[in-house]
Amino acid sequence: MGYANLEQRMVNAYLAVFPEFVPEKGAEVSISEQKAFYDLMKKLYQLLFHDPSLIVSTLHEDDAFPSRYKKGYGKPELETNVLKIKNAIEKLLQNMFQIGQGADVKLNKRQLKILSALGIEDLKKLPAAWVWMSSRPDATQTAFTYCLFRRDYVYSVDVYARLLGEKVFRRLESWMVSNGYRPYDIYDITASNCKLALTYANPMWGNEQPNGGNEYKIKHTGISVQYDAYVRNPTALGLCIPYGMKNFLENFDSMNQKVKDFVTERTKRCDGCRYCIQTDKTGVRPLACMSITYKQAEYKLCPYFPGYNYSWTSIDDSLVDNIIEMLTFMDTFANSTVQ
Repeated sequence: MGYANLEQRMVNAYLAVFPEFVPEKGAEVSISEQKAFYDLMKKLYQLLFHDPSLIVSTLHEDDAFPSRYKKGYGKPELETNVLKIKNAIEKLLQNMFQIGQGADVKLNKRQLKILSALGIEDLKKLPAAWVWMSSRPDATQTAFTYCLFRRDYVYSVDVYARLLGEKVFRRLESWMVSNGYRPYDIYDITASNCKLALTYANPMWGNEQPNGGNEYKIKHTGISVQYDAYVRNPTALGLCIPYGMKNFLENFDSMNQKVKDFVTERTKRCDGCRYCIQTDKTGVRPLACMSITYKQAEYKLCPYFPGYNYSWTSIDDSLVDNIIEMLTFMDTFANSTVQ
């Protein structure tokens, strides 16, 4: 998709991740009142998409980082400009959320103009579902932002199925569900601007709810999907590998050929970065890389933070096959100590 400017790209994230309307039945506000608020929020993002100058004074040429890690692009001003538009939108949403709670919020001229364009002239006469989504027990700004009315419904599943491709994603989802994996809406991910992500996690690894993402403190097998607007290809699906690769590499010989091929292809080769021994004061600790011999070749594979390499911006049937095989293999260790 082409964008007229960077700000339009960033606003589009709210539309891209905005879910289908799924109301809470039996709530204190009616389904029609929930739909009215849903339509208002969608109109807000469409309004800002078509005219981002409503919320920021300066528009910039469209650009995006090649990857989520922002390395080697040499454009520090890009991140600054990304944060300006992101913060302006989030501040508006925060103010709207707090106004719904009855807080005395001072809106600036831009924010007042935007609300007026949405038909909100009197802040003491807000739509009923606006107030409800701001003030109900356990209300969150993320649920308010994306109209997540039902607490028992995982909205992000349908969102990311749409973004990744219904047919291929649903095939992976069907396998996970049939094998006991559970979906979670994740409201914030460490080291990411994504506010509504998806995680499927296998509870056989423990009852603790996953944190989201597939890079840090992973304790369950599964997948994590997120949308980072500042990236050229913003949707990313990652394989969740609990406690790093060490245990699985130690059991390389018990993998089937498909998993061995996948692991030797995707796992990071040791490049001598020395991260694994940076705290060693003796100077004798060996590197953490593990030697694997496969198909008459030797691989020195890094067991740390495998999520960086097991991540993709698109999926197809071949990748889904590999993910299923890898999850199946890892789950044979679910009842053992892998930490």
